[in-house]
Amino acid sequence: MYLPRASRAAAVALNAVVSQSGPFWIGASAITAAMIIFGSVNYKVTRQAAATATVEPVRQETVVFRGGADQRESFADRWGRTAFEANADTTLSKGNTSVVAKGVQAIRVASVGRVPDDLAFATAYAPTTPQGGFSLASVNPQPVLTDRQVSPEEANALVKMDEVERYLWEVYLRAPTKKDGAGDFTWKDPAAAQRFGVSMPTYVISGMDADFREQLYHMGKAMDAAGVKWGILSAFRDDYRQKLASGFKASPRNSLHGGSARTGGYGHGRAVDVTGAEGNTEEVWKWIDANGAKYGLHRPMRRADPAHVQSMGDWRKLAQGLKQARIRIAEAQGAKQATTGKPAKAVASATR
Repeated sequence: MYLPRASRAAAVALNAVVSQSGPFWIGASAITAAMIIFGSVNYKVTRQAAATATVEPVRQETVVFRGGADQRESFADRWGRTAFEANADTTLSKGNTSVVAKGVQAIRVASVGRVPDDLAFATAYAPTTPQGGFSLASVNPQPVLTDRQVSPEEANALVKMDEVERYLWEVYLRAPTKKDGAGDFTWKDPAAAQRFGVSMPTYVISGMDADFREQLYHMGKAMDAAGVKWGILSAFRDDYRQKLASGFKASPRNSLHGGSARTGGYGHGRAVDVTGAEGNTEEVWKWIDANGAKYGLHRPMRRADPAHVQSMGDWRKLAQGLKQARIRIAEAQGAKQATTGKPAKAVASATR
């Protein structure tokens, strides 16, 4: 029988003891020998188990290393792309490794540099056509009604709105599918409005600051008169809605769209995302760049977030001037109608 070297030495010593000892020592020696043999065998089995445990199971994953120069496309370059698939889960850690899960496929992204702590900002680093596929804009899309049958809640809200709010709601409806470079996010505003407990017009339009609405109204009317059909992608967004936003964005409470810390929340939003209502998005953006300053509006992030429009300068004073001009025009039109008995032709904007 094969024994390890240490066990053989112990056996020789035991044999010497047995040859010169009585029955008691023979029994004790036999027990000791058994313990030595059992220990040797157990040691060998333990080493084999440890060696086996060091072998990692095979994992189904794709490893992509990022580093060096930033090779991201601008948001404008990615505008309109819908390469990301829906119904996928995404997770990003704060360390140097991030994981994106798609079904049973795991995509591990090992970053050479430091992964940004802000998950929302980090999603802007996602490749245009990610391996495995995942969705930034519609992680959990919800069904959205596409017919325009006005609900009682919406009808009641429209009755309470002034001409500025009703016009902006009509502009919002010009782009029924809300989509940007990250994908389709049409479901997000209805979900936020339902959570807020108000109708869609009340949420997305009335949630904006009244002075800001006045600016948008006059700029929009002038744009319409110039033959540039524009639409609204996103208007007021509370903290919850801002958390749902994807790509380059401010933190939820610090958003000009209606962040509770930055603006004061509902009724104070002063930013809007605009698009073209007839596939003319670039035309809309260029028009705003050329004319928006007259209405106290501009696009401050033309590459990172080209759809974003916000106020500039002494915008409240300008907005009050625009409002007074609109009221004067309305009064003049009312007086003319009363004199002639014919409706006066509406004036698109007080300032052009």
